[in-house]
Amino acid sequence: MPIIAESRTDPARADARRAALLDEWVELGSQIATLEARRVVALAERAELLAYETGPEIVHSSMAQRSMVAEFAAAGHVAPATMNNQFSIGVALANDYPETLRALREGRISRRHAEVIVESAPQGSHDDDDDGATLRAAYERDVVPYACGTTAPRTRVHARAVAATLRSVTQEEAHREGREERKISVRPTSDGMSQLIGAVPELLAVAIYDRLTAMAAAMDDDRTMDQRRADLFCDLLLTAVPSSVIGTDMEAFRPTVQVTIAASTLAERDDMMAEFDGIGPIHPDFARGLAGNAPSFARLFLDPSGMVTNVDTYVPSSRMKRYLRARDQHCRFPGCRAKPSRCEIDHNHDRALGGATSLCNLACFCSSHHPLKHPDVDARHRWTVTQEPEGTLVWRSPLGREYIDSPELRVMFSDG
Repeated sequence: MPIIAESRTDPARADARRAALLDEWVELGSQIATLEARRVVALAERAELLAYETGPEIVHSSMAQRSMVAEFAAAGHVAPATMNNQFSIGVALANDYPETLRALREGRISRRHAEVIVESAPQGSHDDDDDGATLRAAYERDVVPYACGTTAPRTRVHARAVAATLRSVTQEEAHREGREERKISVRPTSDGMSQLIGAVPELLAVAIYDRLTAMAAAMDDDRTMDQRRADLFCDLLLTAVPSSVIGTDMEAFRPTVQVTIAASTLAERDDMMAEFDGIGPIHPDFARGLAGNAPSFARLFLDPSGMVTNVDTYVPSSRMKRYLRARDQHCRFPGCRAKPSRCEIDHNHDRALGGATSLCNLACFCSSHHPLKHPDVDARHRWTVTQEPEGTLVWRSPLGREYIDSPELRVMFSDG
């Protein structure tokens, strides 16, 4: 690039260009924040319109909201759960946190800052009464200016401290209530890795980390400390019960999943990547380990393009279910990754309306997206879906827009 070449011989020009690039980057960030504010308002307005679309029946109201979220998720290529959270944050910002939304619109904070401010708000601040509004105003007066001058993670810490001083309950009561929110979740990252996220009492979280650190420090091998901690974490969770230890993590692992692996890879004639159902590619050595502990295999036959066409089994109904779960891997609504074990196998064209119980009219749908196409859902919120010969599903939204979900090519063995 000419500018870079000239900068090598002109230090002043190089300094000016570095400053210009920094300014450009900061300005673009402000413009992005302004656009994010517009998206927030759009979501809030769409959610407000929902109130005029829903009837008095609870099921129709629920389906209308689910349908609305589903369409935005499909159109924006966003996971449905993420889209649902974006709607919640958008409504809160537009209706309850005007100073936060103003700072976002003016490019003084990022969307992540705005999310942190809403998520960290004190208990009672979301109430619609005057006390709730007063609490929110006091909270924003302190937190928003702070957020404008620092990072989102630091804003979260400060916001939680402010919320603690404003909340109407004691710290002990807040911790007791917070304990009710404990849970475990999985967030896929990349290259066959995931984050296992545990929302547990802070004291226990620190104690777990300290124990893993102490155990890892006592080991002497070429792994890094982080790698040792991670390996110990898996070993302890997968091999231990409250009263005994039952072996290594691989010996204890009994998955009720399907794993794609070529027969040549299983026989160690090559090292092609395998695939963990609903998760993604995994190392062939890990897949071989799972296969070694699987009590049985289901052989799958493929056509030249790699599409599953049949499976070995004895019971016809089981054959159809295995075929569909092998083909679909997850809920077939665009963007949804719910595993087959959490899905129902359902007709695309309703059987009550003449749809056949055949492979070309069946697919896996999770409990959130399955009801979207029920005939008893109001036509303003009902989706329809048709299946093409190769297994591609064409979803038609209440707005009449089409979204495509194609099956992924695979070969697999299954356990359970």
